[in-house]
Amino acid sequence: MSRISIFLIFLIAFTSCEKKQVSLVSEDLTTKIIKPSETPSLTFKEKYYVAAYSDLYYQEGNDKFQCTVILSLRNVSTTDTLYFTTADYYDSNGKLLRNYLKGETLELKPLESAEYIVEKRENLGGVGANFIVEYGTTSTPKNKALIEAINIGNFSQHGFSFKSSAILINE
Repeated sequence: MSRISIFLIFLIAFTSCEKKQVSLVSEDLTTKIIKPSETPSLTFKEKYYVAAYSDLYYQEGNDKFQCTVILSLRNVSTTDTLYFTTADYYDSNGKLLRNYLKGETLELKPLESAEYIVEKRENLGGVGANFIVEYGTTSTPKNKALIEAINIGNFSQHGFSFKSSAILINE
């Protein structure tokens, strides 16, 4: 066997075994992130719970398989800017797994959107995984944010997807 063939086999075997980085966002959101000092005073604030079905049971509940979950944040207003201050991902036991904003603010101008991804191969969330999302505006918005989780998976040769709507947390 030629040296090139041996090298290619080694390269394929080595790269297929390395741990792949888990994607956190679907696109570069750095242009939408602002520092807390740049965040205006928010007179309207809301906090939401969003179920993330990263694990689903099948076959009489004895086995589980993982799904990809996309947290979708959308500003449906044509005039108001929304400021997301929290986008946290928790496991079934309420343990914080990921703080997407890390103390910064996601600014969504009118009709902008952002997504955060929990990839299928990340199996930390469990069947009760969820997001907590907080956002606000400088005045009462004409339209509230659209906050959903899109859950995507496949079983055998069948693909599926469904959404989880946000539920307002009253505190």
